[in-house]
Amino acid sequence: MITHTENKIKSLSQKSYDDFLEDIPFHKLLCSCGKVGHLIKHAYYTRTVKTPDSPVSIRILRVICKRCGKTHAIFPQVIVPYSQILINDHIDIIKTYIANRSFEPIMMANEYIDESNIRYIIRQFLRHWKERIDAFHISINETFSNIIIPCLEIFKKQFMQIKCTPNILSA
Repeated sequence: MITHTENKIKSLSQKSYDDFLEDIPFHKLLCSCGKVGHLIKHAYYTRTVKTPDSPVSIRILRVICKRCGKTHAIFPQVIVPYSQILINDHIDIIKTYIANRSFEPIMMANEYIDESNIRYIIRQFLRHWKERIDAFHISINETFSNIIIPCLEIFKKQFMQIKCTPNILSA
């Protein structure tokens, strides 16, 4: 998978994702095999994401490398691979947990996030991410990009991505 951080999406929808894709210079994207300029559009799959307005189904683009045959999904930085919760909600939940505050404002802001989602995110943070970000002195209180980019560069994963599939940073 490839997370592109240069083009920002403020509100996730199919149109905003399609606009995001239009601005990506595909001829400059790097494959995990190390080759640049060999990725072509291949297929789509659907991912549902819980936004504050409603659950949104997005057709995620997959590209394939003409050299090695590997496929990669193209993600904006707001999507956590394998998760239905947006990155900013993950970060808000973790900050609230660390500050020992109520999660009610988060659930009020996004009615599609419930206690079960919150418990799962906290459990995954403690199990997979807390030691990593502490070891590399990445602060959860940093700006959005100051959390995401170091995680992609150091760990080859989007912050809060649990599966070990490598995630390539594209800026």
